Parts: sequence; C-alpha cells; structure tokens
Amino acid sequence: MSQTEVSNNRQHYPLAQRIEYWPIDKLVFYARNPRKNDSAVDRMCSSIQQFGFKIPVLARSDGEVVDGHLRLKAARKLGITDVPVILCDEWSPTQVKAFRLMVNRSVTWADWDEELLGLELQELKESDFDLSLTGFDPGEIDGLLALEDEERANATPPLPESPVSRPGDLWRLGPHRVLCEDATNAEAVARLEACWRERGCCPRFAILLLARTCSKSYWRYSGRSWR
Repeated sequence: MSQTEVSNNRQHYPLAQRIEYWPIDKLVFYARNPRKNDSAVDRMCSSIQQFGFKIPVLARSDGEVVDGHLRLKAARKLGITDVPVILCDEWSPTQVKAFRLMVNRSVTWADWDEELLGLELQELKESDFDLSLTGFDPGEIDGLLALEDEERANATPPLPESPVSRPGDLWRLGPHRVLCEDATNAEAVARLEACWRERGCCPRFAILLLARTCSKSYWRYSGRSWR
C-alpha cells in the first residue's frame, strides 16, 4: 500500500491519534446509558486485577464517557486514580449515541465455535488458570468442558505400532466374545456362532472387530437372530 493510499485511508477511517491518561474523577458517566451493569462490576474488578486496565475509555473532551462505563465503575471501586482515555471529539452527538448502542450490541454478532472454545478452556484448566476470569458462567464452562470430555471419550485411538490382537483372535470379555476378523467372512461368523451355541445362548447380535472396511454383508451377518 502506498503512502497516498495510507493517507486516504486515515482520512476516511480516522485512527486514534493518541492515548491520554486522565484523572478518573474527570470522567462523567452518560446519564442515559441503557446498559445495566452494576451486577457485573465485581467480575470486572477481578478482570482488571488479573490483566490490568488495558482497554482505554472512549470519551469526549468534556469528560462524558462514550464507552467504558463498566470498566470505569470497576476502576473506581479498585481505587485506581488514572485511566487511559481516547478522545472521539470528531463524532457528532448523533454518532456518539449510535456508537454506544453498536459497541455493546456488536458482541452478539458472532457465534462461538464450541469445539474450539472447549479446547481453549480445557488448556486453561490444565494450566490451573481461574476459568471464571474468562467471562463465562460456571454452568457454561462445565457444559463446554463436558463436550470436550465427550469428544475425547469418543475419539478413535491411534493404531498401535505393535497391535496385540490379530485376525483370528477370539477374546473373552466376561459373558461376551469378541472376534477379530473380517465381518464379511462367513467362516468367521460361523465360528462366533458356534461359541454362542456351545454356551446355549441365542444372541441377537454378534460383535466383530473389522480387519477391513465393513460392507453390507456385515449387517446381514451381525443383524441375524441365531436359533
């Protein structure tokens, strides 16, 4: 991008010129702020204690807050005396009103990828990080971690370099029998059927570990009733 293009972009989409540090008492809450956030002040205090006051307050030169009411309430409760501020005097009063609504509403525009979110939370949990500082409620966190645990439980384990079971092996699992064979092999199915007949049982289904991709024949064998 050329210098001319950069200059044109800055004219059309003005960037913050600088961050200033103001005494906190110089800032004034917007009296008609439609966001009810008093119940969230303590959580924001915990966030600032963990991460610091990193997001500047947006304000007008007269001190009226455009964005950052919750952060400002938390800062006052923590006894912080100076906060970072970005001025937005170039906006008209109408733009300020519209921005206040947009900046709060925009957090609902995107959806979460719950699988990736669960991975992030799981890694934070394994690092012994306080998950309440992520902004999610305990019930939400438990639900997302449960999804991750379920996916792990259902994940196909990697193939071992030296498998213990080989085609033809018949495993005894209590009253059950598991045969490692090709499910389309009629002789293998007959062998498993004979095991059940010897025990005087009449199973509805046979359990076979497939040595290759299952075909429609498998369902014919495994779904039959043996008499």
